[in-house]
Amino acid sequence: MGKTTIILLLLALSCTDNADSKSSVTNNDTVARKAVIKDENTFKTCEEFITALVKSSNAAAFKHFNAALVYARIDNMAADKAIIKLYVNDRSDRSGKERAAENPVGWLAFHWKTGQLMDITNDPGNPVHLRYDRSILPGTDLSKWCSSAAPVTTPGTDNVPGDVMITDDIRFNGQLKRFFSLSDFGKVFGKADSIKLMTEEAPCSYIFENPDGSKDADDRYLYKNGSRFENNKQQVAVDEFWFTNGNYITYKGRKIDGNTPLQEIQQLFPTAISGRMNLGKEGKLWVIQLKEDNEGVSDGHIKIFFKNGKVYYMHWWFPC
Repeated sequence: MGKTTIILLLLALSCTDNADSKSSVTNNDTVARKAVIKDENTFKTCEEFITALVKSSNAAAFKHFNAALVYARIDNMAADKAIIKLYVNDRSDRSGKERAAENPVGWLAFHWKTGQLMDITNDPGNPVHLRYDRSILPGTDLSKWCSSAAPVTTPGTDNVPGDVMITDDIRFNGQLKRFFSLSDFGKVFGKADSIKLMTEEAPCSYIFENPDGSKDADDRYLYKNGSRFENNKQQVAVDEFWFTNGNYITYKGRKIDGNTPLQEIQQLFPTAISGRMNLGKEGKLWVIQLKEDNEGVSDGHIKIFFKNGKVYYMHWWFPC
């Protein structure tokens, strides 16, 4: 083979290699960009996007619950962020009959502009920054795309979100739901300041009534820092909760304590605040009245009292 033929052959092979290399780079770059640059059409709904985002994160809820069992949805939206509720489907028979119920297992805040995802379950004042797969972010204005997923309040209707405080969404001192065990009472609140048999107080209604309507003679009230808890055997329920001595609740990603002003509560319950009543108890206190659930299962309601424009205590009221 002549020198000229060999040179031409080498040049041809070199051109082929370069073309393949360029094609490989181009294809890899296209694949990489396709993995990162997405639009809203990647997901059929905002809920699908929120679910994908949340399940790719290291939210604390996934340490205790299988990710496949956890659902996510936007609970409420603001101009700068969305509050996301994490929940598992459960069954509840506290109303006397079994019904489907959402059991909240976490609360997150997603900031539209910065893309930050925060875990605000235990202490909204000190959120935990979460990691998540940012490649799933759609290339669009998420706040506008997801706006239809936000709850809508319609003034004048019976089921106005501002009139309802979902009991299952409340966490006392960021940990306990309204119903918990006697051992959990000791872990979170410590030893009771005083104990009284409920028969001594003669309340008109008991939380832990027997199915036949009777009441156990040894049911007790546990008192701690002004708060009152009903105790039946190993069960405890909050009856009256005072926001003193550092006690607080978390509700829908917000921390509510003795320094929370009425104006902040108005953001959660605008209709109830506008219809507040002036009552006399421990001085003149403002009080709002809230339903416990959207379905009207409970015949009682929650009262939140304010002193000097700040949250003071809350009480569960039931008819006799």
